[in-house]
Amino acid sequence: MGSTSNARQSSAVHVGQFVSAKLSGYHETNNYSSWKIQMLCLIGSQDLLRFIDANIPHPIPSPPGIAIGEDYERHIYLELYRAAIMGNWDAASLILQQNGGAISARISSTLETTLHIAVGTRKSIKFVTKLVGLMSEDMLELQDVRGYNPLHIAAMTGNTKAARILVERNPRLLNVPSRNGRYPVHMAAVGHKDTLEYLILAAVEYKDTLQYLISETERTNTNPYFGETGVMLLNTVIDADFFDVALKLATDHNHVHMSTLKLADGNSALKRIALKDTAFNSGRRFTFWESFLHSQIHKRETFLTLNASLCKVLEKLVPCFVEIRRKQVVHGQALELVKCLCEKMENLSFPEASAIYSDAILTAARLGIHEVIEAVVSTFPAAIYSHDLRTRQFMFHVAVRNRSEKVFNLIYQMSDHKHQYSDLTDSSGDTLLHLAARLAPPHKLSLVSGAALQMQRELQWFREVEKVVHPYSRERTNNAGKTPKMVFIEEHVKLKVEGEKWMKDTANSCTITAALIATVVFASAITVPGGTESSTGFPFFFQKHSFTIFALSDSASLFTSVTSILMFLSILTSRYAVEDFLSALPKRLIFGLISLFLSISFMIAAFGAALYLVFGRMGAICLIGIAAFASLPITSFVMLQFPLFVDLISSTYGHGIFRKQTNKPFY
Repeated sequence: MGSTSNARQSSAVHVGQFVSAKLSGYHETNNYSSWKIQMLCLIGSQDLLRFIDANIPHPIPSPPGIAIGEDYERHIYLELYRAAIMGNWDAASLILQQNGGAISARISSTLETTLHIAVGTRKSIKFVTKLVGLMSEDMLELQDVRGYNPLHIAAMTGNTKAARILVERNPRLLNVPSRNGRYPVHMAAVGHKDTLEYLILAAVEYKDTLQYLISETERTNTNPYFGETGVMLLNTVIDADFFDVALKLATDHNHVHMSTLKLADGNSALKRIALKDTAFNSGRRFTFWESFLHSQIHKRETFLTLNASLCKVLEKLVPCFVEIRRKQVVHGQALELVKCLCEKMENLSFPEASAIYSDAILTAARLGIHEVIEAVVSTFPAAIYSHDLRTRQFMFHVAVRNRSEKVFNLIYQMSDHKHQYSDLTDSSGDTLLHLAARLAPPHKLSLVSGAALQMQRELQWFREVEKVVHPYSRERTNNAGKTPKMVFIEEHVKLKVEGEKWMKDTANSCTITAALIATVVFASAITVPGGTESSTGFPFFFQKHSFTIFALSDSASLFTSVTSILMFLSILTSRYAVEDFLSALPKRLIFGLISLFLSISFMIAAFGAALYLVFGRMGAICLIGIAAFASLPITSFVMLQFPLFVDLISSTYGHGIFRKQTNKPFY
């Protein structure tokens, strides 16, 4: 690029990207020499010296710590870059011996030094050790275009060994922020627990050294554990699910008030933990087997802790045992962190505390995390009146609107104070029943299989909330002049149509299957295996036990298939009123599926008995083969329809989702 072109683009140059040293006049931190070199190189690289001395200068060699500009385009440091990428110290040391300034030169377009590259690649710790040994402490603080020093890179990539080497050489790196205000410990908190724990320990270990190196003013402005940067750190650790580390931070660094502050965007540590629904039992969906194991492990946790050998056996026999125990540990840590954060906020004034826990309460209510709500309310009883200032929706309003049944169930653990919510309205004039009448969020509806069962779940919510609200609220109109029933019908028109279609499609498919079975078994009853005597009409195999099994199974299959057909026909001819989805239609579908399953089972049994009558002389081999193949269709039907059948039974005849969860008083 010519000098004229350089002059035109000089105004677009960001000096901060080229000059990493900040000029200081203090004797201890006097860095005029390095600052002078970097400024001269910046001026020279942009061809600006001619404006100063009216001469076109000769090219200036790249001294330590500068942006290499056009030198990079000519690949002067390409070999050094390759050596750093591969961790080849022999090749790198040869280049450094020939060019002493290369040790701190910017060798990439993002202004990274060789140390930045070597630390980030994690190829050879020997390379990093040798290179750091040749560099001064000031060189270690050189930053790339993002403001990252080598310790930032080590933390970002989880290179704990390199981080240890860098900190031991220059502890000040711990408290040097990037251009966006991020410290190395923030970078490690994103997902590298080992590096994070080391940096936290190093901050304690080198605390006195840092106090000596950093002035009193800088000590406040460059402390990753202080003020908003401390809150940002704690929030990042929580986002990474490192709850044990977060608990340690909230406990050991209580002087920085991490837990009692929130950022300008409203994020506090308590709100961040409330967003981690998967960290709590209420935010997880367990299978039947996992739920059983979870309860048993919880009851026998002390016993299992004392019997390590038993745990090892269970880990091998039960694959999900390890994962369930791990989740229990995470749940305990998360709950302990919530309690710790609440304790730290007890010293705040009411406005300060409520500004933090109100957001957390409403967030937990939206996600269904009742553990967070119980912990906060036990510390701050007034938190139960937390509400959204814009919508004027309280905790139970949010829970009902978002179908958080485990939060709504807390109302059964309340004293008579629960009646205060019976007629509260939000900014739209909606009561709890109006909110229950609105269509559930899609992510909640998708948890229930089939549109008909989704409609059933919506009706169950409406009926349950109807029991809680004041009788007057059942016919109360909102700002739009609509009663809860009117809102329910309007909101669920599409779901009702989809539920009707789902029911009819299911009934049609099952009716065809049942009709085919009835046809087959009826024909089998007329044409019995082995034939009949011409004179008496009695079957030839009449005296055999297998024939009795055939006759009973065939008749049972016929009767159950006809029953199934009648059940599914009643579904097809139903009026499909909204109330029918609550119990009438699901019950018919349950009995229809049971009848269909029995008819299939009896048909297979009858067919197997008929085969044995004809080929029974082959002995036990024939019987085993028939039994093995007969189990295939029955097993297939069970595997395919069992999940739907279980959902139908649990939602129609089960204990339901609304119940008192514990005997512990809530408020």
